[in-house]
Amino acid sequence: MFGIDLRQGAKWLAVCVLVAVLAVLARVETERVAARGVHLVPLTVKDIDAALDYSLGDVARTKRVPRLFIGSLEADLDRIRDVNEKKRTFFRIMLPIIARENDRIRAARARIAAADGDEAIADLYAAYGVEPGRRERLLRRADVVPASLALAQAAVESGWGASRFARHGNNFFGMRTYDDDAPGIAPKEAEGFKVSAYPDIAASVRAYMRNLNTHAAYAAFRRERARHRHRDGRISGLALAGLLTSYSEIPEKYGARLRAVINRDRLQRFEGVRLQGGVPGAGS
Repeated sequence: MFGIDLRQGAKWLAVCVLVAVLAVLARVETERVAARGVHLVPLTVKDIDAALDYSLGDVARTKRVPRLFIGSLEADLDRIRDVNEKKRTFFRIMLPIIARENDRIRAARARIAAADGDEAIADLYAAYGVEPGRRERLLRRADVVPASLALAQAAVESGWGASRFARHGNNFFGMRTYDDDAPGIAPKEAEGFKVSAYPDIAASVRAYMRNLNTHAAYAAFRRERARHRHRDGRISGLALAGLLTSYSEIPEKYGARLRAVINRDRLQRFEGVRLQGGVPGAGS
C-alpha cells in the first residue's frame, strides 16, 4: 500500500483519481489508514507510472525533483516483474524524500554560517551533539549525505524495498535499536536487538542521515566529506562509500557493493538534487 502526500495541486490530480480507483492499494499519509490482510492485485508498470509521474532523466538534468512523497510502502515491489522498472520505481519513491532531508540539512548549514553567536544556533549544537563554540566541528556534522550513497544504501539494506522491515516498519537502512521500549521489529535469526520501526519513510531517512552525521563510527566518513567540500565543494557517494565499513556485518565487501550499485544504476547523476520549490533557508 502507498501512503501519499501530494503537494502540487492540479499537477497531481491524476494521482488522486488513481488513489480512488485503487483504494485497496492506497492510504493517505496524513490519515495512515491501515488495510493489512487485504489481497493486493498485482501492481502494474502503468499503475506505478501514474502514481509517480516524473522522469528520473529530467531530475538528473535539472537537479530538481518533484514534491511527491510516499509515506509508507507495504505493497511488494517484487510484483513488478521488470527488474529495471522496479529499480526506477524504487528510486522515484526515495529520491524526493532524500532531497528534502538534504535540503533541511543545507538550511541548517546556512543558519550556522550566518549566526552571529553560538546562542542563535544552540539547538543545532544540541541536535548534532557538539559542544557550543566548536563551529567547525558542527559544520562537519551538519552536512548532506550524497544522494547516490543514500539511494544505494537504501537499495542494499532494504532489498529494494522488499524487506519486511521496510514494508512494515518503514526502515530502509537496517538501523537497530537496543531499547526495549522503542518501536521495532524483532529479527527472526538474531537476538538482543530490534530493527527500528518508523512512522514513515521520511523518518527513516532522517534517522539514517543523523546516524552518519553523529555516530562515532562514521567520524572518518565525516572528515573525508569535509575534505572534499573544502577542496572543490563536490561531495561524491563513490568517494565516500568505502568509509562506511562499520555499517555492515561484511565490512570488507560493503564499500565495493555500494559502489557497484552506484555505478550500475548511474546514481551519481543525482548528486546535488534538490526539492522543487526548495526548503526555507536551504539556498539555491
